[in-house]
Amino acid sequence: MRFVLDTNVFLKALIKNSAVRGIIVGSNHEFLVPTHLIDEAREHLDEVEEKSGLSRSEIESVMNTLLGRIRFVEEDQVLSKWEEAEKAMKKVDEDDIPFVAAALALRCDGIWSDDRHLKRQGKVKVWTTGEVVGSSDRA
Repeated sequence: MRFVLDTNVFLKALIKNSAVRGIIVGSNHEFLVPTHLIDEAREHLDEVEEKSGLSRSEIESVMNTLLGRIRFVEEDQVLSKWEEAEKAMKKVDEDDIPFVAAALALRCDGIWSDDRHLKRQGKVKVWTTGEVVGSSDRA
């Protein structure tokens, strides 16, 4: 399956060596992100450090491992669907426009996110971690 990863899932994988990290690193799924994710993740590094108990260099190492399994969506692809995503997200959460635009621009199975509000838009299927774990168990 192909998923656009939301920042909250990426941060969970950074914070804890859990099923989320295991799926990103070890599954046959393909993971895609807009380049926006890197900036957003870096804004939360202090929080990741505090919650994970890892040093900054250890976090960077985990981040590099995760990024090695993720493909970046070209900015022009994201921008090509920006208006459509913006309309869908206007009353939901404008911070998630890049993720919806990326999912709209690509042939994918949806967005992997634990932000429940994302399910309120009707353009792209949103998968929770539980749903992705279940799909990985069946794969």
